[in-house]
Amino acid sequence: MAETDPGAELVVTPDQVVAREARQRPRIGLVALGAALATVAATLVQNVALADIPGVNEIDALRDVAGEPLGRDGLRTDKLLFLHDHVAGVVIPGILSALAYVGLGLVLLQLLRMTLDRGGQVPRPTRVLVYLGAVLAPIGALAQAFGQAINAADFASSSDHGTQAAHDALSTGTLLVGGTLVGELGILAITAAIVLVAIGAMRVGLLTRFVGVLGAIVGALQLLGPVFGGSFIVTAFWLIMVGALMLGRWPSGMPPAWESGEARPWPSQQEIREQRGRARAGGAPRGPAPAPAPAAPNGASAPAASPATSARKKRKRRG
Repeated sequence: MAETDPGAELVVTPDQVVAREARQRPRIGLVALGAALATVAATLVQNVALADIPGVNEIDALRDVAGEPLGRDGLRTDKLLFLHDHVAGVVIPGILSALAYVGLGLVLLQLLRMTLDRGGQVPRPTRVLVYLGAVLAPIGALAQAFGQAINAADFASSSDHGTQAAHDALSTGTLLVGGTLVGELGILAITAAIVLVAIGAMRVGLLTRFVGVLGAIVGALQLLGPVFGGSFIVTAFWLIMVGALMLGRWPSGMPPAWESGEARPWPSQQEIREQRGRARAGGAPRGPAPAPAPAAPNGASAPAASPATSARKKRKRRG
C-alpha cells in the first residue's frame, strides 16, 4: 500500500522546500554526473583490461571430462593466471562500481525526499530499500573484486594448477562467495528502489514522463545487466538526465514542480485531449476566409445582391 513515508521531514511552506533544495541540489547533481561517469568507466576499464582473457572451448571441456590430456595444467588455469597478472582489471572496476552505487543511492535519497516534500506517496519500505541498496551493493562489488584477486594470487602461488583447483579459486572462498550473495541482495534492493522513486517523482512532476519511465527501465536493467551488455549506457544516461535536473540545466526548461515546491502532476492523456478540444473550440473558425466584395467602378463598394436577384441568377444558370 502506498503511503507517505513517515521518515520524511516536515516542511512548513513550499518556499522553505525550494530554499533548502537550492542548497542541496547542486551537490547531488554533481554526484549524479560522477556516478554516471563511474558506471561507464567501470565497464570500459574491465573490457579493455580483460579483453584477452583466455576462455574455455567446448572441445577442451569434453576432453577434460573424458580424462584426455589438454596440453596444459587445467581448463581454467590460464584464466586464473591471467587474472593474477591483470589484477588491476579486476579491482579497479570493482571500486568504480562501488562508487557508482553509492552515488546512485545518494541521488535516490534526494529524489525521494523531494517527492515526499511535495506530498508524493511511495510504499513504506522505499527508504529502507534505498539504504540497503546503497550499502550492500557497494560492499558486494568490493568483496567480489578483492575476493577474486586474492583467490587468483593464492592459485598462482600454489603448486596445484589443475582444473579443480582453478574451479575452486573462481567459485569458493568466504570473501568471494559472501560478496556475491551480499551484492545480489543489494542489487535487488537498488532495483526496487529505483523503480519506486522514479515513478513517485514522476507522479508529482519532478521527472518528466520520459525520465520517469526510463528510471523504471534502469531499475529492471540492474537485474538484467548480464543479459543486455549495453545496460550501463542506459543507466549512465538516466543519471546524467537526473543530474541535469538537479543542476537546473534541463534543455526545455525545468518542470514546474521544481520551482514551486509543490506537486505539479503531468496531465493525463484524457486531460490533454480535453485541452486540445477546448483550444480548437475557442480558436478562429477553420476553413478559408470569405472573399471580399468587388469594388464599384467609382470606388464605392458594390451593393450586396438581394435574395430575389440571387434567385433569378440561379434560375438563369439552370436554364
